[in-house]
Amino acid sequence: MSEERHVSKEDRKRGGDPKSRPEIVGCLLWIRAVRSVLLEEGKDERGEVRRAAEMVMAVWSNREMNVDESDWNDANYKLMMWAPVWHGMVMAKKVLGDNTRLGRSMETAIKEDLEPTLEKANEIVGRHITGDVDRRGRILYNELSEMGM
Repeated sequence: MSEERHVSKEDRKRGGDPKSRPEIVGCLLWIRAVRSVLLEEGKDERGEVRRAAEMVMAVWSNREMNVDESDWNDANYKLMMWAPVWHGMVMAKKVLGDNTRLGRSMETAIKEDLEPTLEKANEIVGRHITGDVDRRGRILYNELSEMGM
């Protein structure tokens, strides 16, 4: 994944690669945490959830979460991009525990960054729904919100 052919032009301009983007490694956390909850009785015996959570938190300072109030497409994109990361952190906290250093770091990221961004984006996109057609980002965010697990 770190080979030159796997790094986008945008990432090259920013001087980074996908592994330095929390919205990318956050999807890995999502997959591992949900798998642990659903298939491994909420245990992390191989340490995959912990390693993925550590990767996300190590690059958390690279996040770009500003939502353009005047651009519902940007808000919808932010919902699609950040909702899986948010859900992954929520699930990872269940696996790793709320009282661990990593659990507390994720809780701070959830409360101070993810939830305000997602709520704002959801509200912006909600103002631009016409008829019965909802937007993909809102659908994903709302379905993950309702899942609970």
